[in-house]
Amino acid sequence: MSPDAPLRPRPSRYAAFAARLKDVHKALGDPRIPAQRRAELTKRVLAITALSRHDVTVAAHRLEEFFSELAILAPGAVSTPVSGPADTPSGKNTATQG
Repeated sequence: MSPDAPLRPRPSRYAAFAARLKDVHKALGDPRIPAQRRAELTKRVLAITALSRHDVTVAAHRLEEFFSELAILAPGAVSTPVSGPADTPSGKNTATQG
């Protein structure tokens, strides 16, 4: 491994992934999704979240695929990614600090 190769993904990847996780939790609260189906979808989100500990890039890709499927199940419940200011007072996602 070369000395200038990054050992971890850039923090911005984590911040973007965390923001999309917030979006997915909002979308899963849509009343048009039956409770049993919501439980299955939540398990998938948890698996994607666990994957992010090992490879956030792959997890982010799977999360976007999940959003595509969710858009079919509950049209209008899913928002597109927005690159705007963070909603935390510090301007950063607190889960990615440290």
